[in-house]
Amino acid sequence: MKKKVTSASGFFRLRFLIVLFASLTGLFLALLVTANSFSDLAFQGSNGLTQKRGSSPTIELEQVVSGLTQPTTVTNAGDGSGRIFIVQETGEILILINGSVLPTPFLDISDLVSQDPERGLLGLAFHPDYAENGFFYVDYTDHVDGKTVVARYQVSAGDPNVADPDSAQIVLTQEQPGGDHNGGQLAFGPDGNLYISIGDGGCCGDPFQTGQDLETWLGKILRVDINGDDFPGDPNRNYAVPPDNPFVGGPGLDEIWAYGLRNPWRCSFDRTTGDFFIADVGQDTWEEVNFQPASSTGGENYGWSVLEGMHCFDDDPPGSCDDFLNGDSTLPILEYHHAPECSVTGGYRYRGQSYLDLEGIYFYADFCTGRIWGATQQGNGTWESQELLVAGFLISTFGEDETGELYVVEYNDDQSVLYRIVGTQGPTPTPTSSPTATPTPSSTPTATATVTPTSTPRPTPTPRGAPIPRVRPTPHPRPSP
Repeated sequence: MKKKVTSASGFFRLRFLIVLFASLTGLFLALLVTANSFSDLAFQGSNGLTQKRGSSPTIELEQVVSGLTQPTTVTNAGDGSGRIFIVQETGEILILINGSVLPTPFLDISDLVSQDPERGLLGLAFHPDYAENGFFYVDYTDHVDGKTVVARYQVSAGDPNVADPDSAQIVLTQEQPGGDHNGGQLAFGPDGNLYISIGDGGCCGDPFQTGQDLETWLGKILRVDINGDDFPGDPNRNYAVPPDNPFVGGPGLDEIWAYGLRNPWRCSFDRTTGDFFIADVGQDTWEEVNFQPASSTGGENYGWSVLEGMHCFDDDPPGSCDDFLNGDSTLPILEYHHAPECSVTGGYRYRGQSYLDLEGIYFYADFCTGRIWGATQQGNGTWESQELLVAGFLISTFGEDETGELYVVEYNDDQSVLYRIVGTQGPTPTPTSSPTATPTPSSTPTATATVTPTSTPRPTPTPRGAPIPRVRPTPHPRPSP
């Protein structure tokens, strides 16, 4: 009997605890709803991000194409064709049209490209007048000596989907003292100049001290005019220096636009404002995103290797960290901690027309965990981030098509996948005039019809014969090995 009494009392204690838990849960949810009403408040996340309380846009990832090999860049030609160009680290550029990859690469320079880790074919940008001149530019690591090569190619005369591999002209080269931190981003700015990101050239801790050295291109953003040639006698320098570059005529190399960078991995211009976003991979602790307004005249010092993010890394000479944190450098707009993240992948600011709730959001991600954040600029100029989705796979790059829609890449050797970022709030329907009913003769008044409101239409996906796979938010990150 004693055993039964003990069991009964245990049961009631459990029941009491369940009721108590349910009551506390209800109270917690009520408080949570109340707290969510204060959506303008911000808090410091465990990873160091300033995150906004309240609801955030919901996104999904819609699979576009699979079976890719280590994509590093996804972009468009801006020629009205609607094509998407996918750069593979192994040396090929593929064309995606209407959801299918063409069997013949647009360009294959795999025999020129080193395919070691952090090396390869890294960047692609199309000339602003590509529709007229057919010029495009690539950034790759040379397979012979490991140097960075920026070269111009041209589309073939007979086929717009195939480039002429014999049309190469070197724009510039940069020796790489180490095997990593190549950077590799190419992007044309609103001014028509070509911007080139180059890493600091070494593995750890800026071993060659290039970040703050204005007499090397390593650890810099370069800005060159590819429509001129200031070096007609040098076959490896085919560009002009914009006369308003910040270090022209003074200390520092003329081509340098900004400095103090470790390994800028994916930079982009806001197609609406012209602002420049520079994601820079950190060392041991902090990842960062830097911001350059369209009004910038260049010369920004982003702090490496005195600073890592907004934190002291190498206080040499003593006092440098305090100086850099108090006005002698340009601090990042966003940073996050290695816990368990590891490497930032920069993205784009959404300027598409399909999803109104994504307008103006800057997308970026962590390479290792697949966490995707969206950042928005506040009225006071600061930036706040929200986690939008945990993809659960390695993210090597984002992409942007001609209409401003965004993409993200799952980096998985020869099984890599391109996804489209899908929001939930579609475009505002075009207003149409309500039809006027034709009156019918009747002595009895006709009842007025009430229009039943319909939900906002979402874009209809192109039929593919099978359901489109989508990645939905995952409760907890699951980093790939």
